[in-house]
Amino acid sequence: MVLDLENPRIVKAGSQREALQQIITDQDVRLAALGESIITDGLNPMDRLLVIKSTKDRGKFIVLEGNRRLAFMTLLRNPAVMTDLEVRPHLQRRFEKLAQEFDAASIEPIDCFELKTRAEGAPWITQRHTGANGGRGIVDWNGVATARFRGTDPALQAMDLVLKHGGLTDDEKEEVLDRFPITTLDRLLSTPAVRQQIGVEIKGQKLWSDLPPDEVIKPLKRMVKDLASGAVNVTMLKKRDQMTAYVSTLADDLPDLTKKTGSATAVEALDDSDFVPPPPPPPAPNPAPPKPGKQRSYKRRALIPRDCVLSVSNPKVAEIVKELRALSMQDSPHAISVLFRVFLELSVDHYLDKEGLPSTTQTPAGPKDKKLREKVKTVIDHLEKAGVPKKNLDGISKGIDDKNSPLYVDTLQNYVHNRFYSPLERELKVSWDNSQLFLRAFGSDEKGPASSTTSVDPFHSTSLPRRQR
Repeated sequence: MVLDLENPRIVKAGSQREALQQIITDQDVRLAALGESIITDGLNPMDRLLVIKSTKDRGKFIVLEGNRRLAFMTLLRNPAVMTDLEVRPHLQRRFEKLAQEFDAASIEPIDCFELKTRAEGAPWITQRHTGANGGRGIVDWNGVATARFRGTDPALQAMDLVLKHGGLTDDEKEEVLDRFPITTLDRLLSTPAVRQQIGVEIKGQKLWSDLPPDEVIKPLKRMVKDLASGAVNVTMLKKRDQMTAYVSTLADDLPDLTKKTGSATAVEALDDSDFVPPPPPPPAPNPAPPKPGKQRSYKRRALIPRDCVLSVSNPKVAEIVKELRALSMQDSPHAISVLFRVFLELSVDHYLDKEGLPSTTQTPAGPKDKKLREKVKTVIDHLEKAGVPKKNLDGISKGIDDKNSPLYVDTLQNYVHNRFYSPLERELKVSWDNSQLFLRAFGSDEKGPASSTTSVDPFHSTSLPRRQR
């Protein structure tokens, strides 16, 4: 058998030597790892080599699928061939050691499937090397499937407990079963401080608790739902203090540790009889009609609340405001976070221009635009001197310097430039709510900021009626 000179791993090879060299260069230590697997376990019985007869070398077959395996076997059958090739010294020593352990008889005869033409093998090779292809190719296991194959572990036991006895809705179960981040739950349960907070322990790869079943499932259900929905993710739980801080926020979902019985039970042994079904909810009363003069409550879906009236004169900013009113924070958090960052800076720039305040600073190289933090502080100082109550500005004044605030300037920058940083819906709401009074403090006249008793918005905003404030 000979290597395929048209293999995608090989670029314009004119000979078997060049083809072998390119495979070694491309695969490097991965070729040695494959070799160690072959020596230890043999050739994979699920994978045959696809071959066609060579039209140039009579009696030989070209390997269309399986060139890495053939390259490794070529090196091990005749390690001396490496003297004529460029192989890193460490890798060459590794191959030479494997050659001493290699017994060709242990893998022969090699199972092959002969094709009549190269085109006949193209669909099979495509399916093998280009992903799932909608189910036609090899579909990788997700984290949960991998965990089940390797054997149940504490995280999987916790997830199964919640699926069976957590009273999840069909939609919630579908979220969990889709692509649940089982490794993140495992990281949480592997942290002793977290286990102590939720009243569980790990012994012999099993999750145990001496809490009543209804207590032990409360934090596990909340953690599973938060991870499945994306309310928390691995980025937020990288460090031990982040994990313990997250668990501390579970509040009513934390168990009552005073109910410990002293007799631990494996959670995977709990069944339906261990859980008391919750009482049926009382019938919902007929909603009373809204009282005259009062507006019905609504679930806020956009960043800018409905009752925040803006009359924007700048065409670009008007379009941004329109988009921020239309986009759903649940469906478009990335777009909203970037647009809010732009809206905030354009608002500040407008105010600086209107009041004749400096937006640049002098450097040896000439004037340079101030950073957003500096510009915001300049506006805050000016508004305070003009009589705007300090408490109206505290939300943004403290937020831009607080690393834990959604308004922290570096956080706003991360929304735009950091591909590993994502906003949460709650963070977006807090960003707007804590900056709204600051934005409303911008005056629409040309003499100075509005008085503290008038609610007006930037870019020539209209005053809100008292009942809407």
